[in-house]
Amino acid sequence: MGMAMNGTSRAAVLVLTIGLAAAAQAQTTEWKDWGGSSARLNYSALNQISAANVAALKPVWVWDSGKFGRTWETRPLLIDGLLYLTESQTGDTIALEPETGKLVWRAKPPVTVGAGLNRRSFAYWAGDGTMKPRLVAVWGHRIFGYGLKTGQLSSDWPATGLEIGLPNPAEGGKIGGGVQSNSPPIIYKNLIITTGATGFLPPPAQPADPHANDLRTGKLVWTARVIPRKGEPGGDSWGPETDSVVSMGGWGHMTLDEASGTVYVPTDSPSPDYVGIWRPGDNAGSGSTVAIDAATGKIKWRFQEMHHGIFDLDTNAAAAPVTVTKDGKRVKVVVQPTKQAMIWILDAATGKPIHPYEERPVAQSQIPGEKSSPTQPFTISPPPLIPATVKRDHLSHLSEQANAECKALFDERKLEDVGPFSVPKGGGVWALNSIGAIGGMDWGGVSIDPERGMAFANVDNMPTMITVTPTSDGVKGNGGLISNVGNVRFHDKGGRSCNGGLQGELVAVNLGSGTIAWRVPLGSLEEEVGPGAKDMGAASIGPTLATRGGVVFAAASDDHFYAHDTRTGRKLWETKMPASSDAGPMTYTGKDGRQYVVIAAGGPGNAHRPSPRENAVYHQVLIAFALPKPGEAPVDILGPYPARKQGPGPWPPN
Repeated sequence: MGMAMNGTSRAAVLVLTIGLAAAAQAQTTEWKDWGGSSARLNYSALNQISAANVAALKPVWVWDSGKFGRTWETRPLLIDGLLYLTESQTGDTIALEPETGKLVWRAKPPVTVGAGLNRRSFAYWAGDGTMKPRLVAVWGHRIFGYGLKTGQLSSDWPATGLEIGLPNPAEGGKIGGGVQSNSPPIIYKNLIITTGATGFLPPPAQPADPHANDLRTGKLVWTARVIPRKGEPGGDSWGPETDSVVSMGGWGHMTLDEASGTVYVPTDSPSPDYVGIWRPGDNAGSGSTVAIDAATGKIKWRFQEMHHGIFDLDTNAAAAPVTVTKDGKRVKVVVQPTKQAMIWILDAATGKPIHPYEERPVAQSQIPGEKSSPTQPFTISPPPLIPATVKRDHLSHLSEQANAECKALFDERKLEDVGPFSVPKGGGVWALNSIGAIGGMDWGGVSIDPERGMAFANVDNMPTMITVTPTSDGVKGNGGLISNVGNVRFHDKGGRSCNGGLQGELVAVNLGSGTIAWRVPLGSLEEEVGPGAKDMGAASIGPTLATRGGVVFAAASDDHFYAHDTRTGRKLWETKMPASSDAGPMTYTGKDGRQYVVIAAGGPGNAHRPSPRENAVYHQVLIAFALPKPGEAPVDILGPYPARKQGPGPWPPN
């Protein structure tokens, strides 16, 4: 016999039912870009799910890809009543019913797919009135369009794809790469804007400058050289041959301020990552935020977050344009998170920081011929979000076992205490990079609540170990040196960071004042390690999601999905998933008036690499959450989707 409801319970159900019925009359909302909009704030104005009721959130459907792996960075789009995503490994394009997760259509890739494909999202072009709207997918240096309702390839583009690459002087002007594929491009009116990470290199090399092509014809409209020309500030910052250096943009997420017609490009670090003998100077344009006129390709300004990069601390997160209140005045800014765990808040008109910062002395390279920068830029407001130091007497606090493993690794590889912007040693000797390749903050960047003027950052604390050795096949003028080992995590035998302090945090920053509003651990490793790891957090990779409902959603590499209060940081809700997510959540209102939060759970990715104690592959599923309806059957998101355990992972880290 069912349980009788008291008056309060009946009232609560009635309120929820009326609320959902009223919401059903509202217009369906969409999510047309990887970041919610081309500004890529990772924000939604929806508030049916709020800080007051998010604790009731339940899974309502699951789409099972049938694949197993450790990473699935896809973040769906919601356009014209369908949910679009890309499947890992196969590269198939998938369309689902957003209210049920039912498959509507599946399209195979138009090209041969590499095993490492991990597309984060598509772009959407609304058409020009004659040519129809379509999903836009980049494959190599060509783009293909998919019909929204059918998945059929757009017939008004060539069957072999529309060419959008750049000529490669090294190959006689043949069109080549220089186009990113994992991160979606920017669509501005009838232009597609792309860039790539082929390397800032001496010639001959493939350029990958930001460039725009006409979506109707494929014609190259403009190319923007990120490196300054001779006579411009920084025009000699790559040595005497600066003008001949082959330029590029980066592999991260560009953004667009539609109101001003400005595209913002976060740029890669120069090549090779850890040795820059061939490129004396600050290497202007690299490790920077670059503002470009989206219609003409004219460079508006550059701001460099790292000089003469020899750290693999490329600027790759979305530089989000937003208006904030500073000293009582409204000002348009660009918010640039970095791997250095700094949030630069730049005046959108000039590229200059609106809050104090300074150049500080840093460690200098001892590699013969290397001229490292004597100083590096540091934010003062807001301060760096982690100390960026590694000390032997301040290693892992997860457990006594983890601490002992980390000290043994530190001693075995003859590592030394380091601070921010730590440098390689050379001679094949191991050295610590105090902030590793995932940061700090990686490509997921921050989510921004434009109404509250707050940014929310998921911050990691994972150093890496690097070596620099001689080579007979290196970059010309680079002293015959190369880093043949880079991005090796400094982790224990469970794959967790050896550095002391928290493993992962969620930090809120007031953009107008430059102050930290709150910071809390993100995630917990208590289930994995034991009671001592309860409040230590866990590393994370993908973007967070902030909403008008006062909630910031975030996933950590502990197989859990969380909701925190945007005002206080208090954890409001959590749920265990069959796998961690390195993708990031998105949200929309379905045709039924219900707000859904959707996330791909496909593995921890670079937030937690294989180790002797953890080397599973994970059942990759897409999960939708919503507030429950009366009488709705529960959905099991754990039992049907077990991980596959494998043998022990590698040790020592490599």
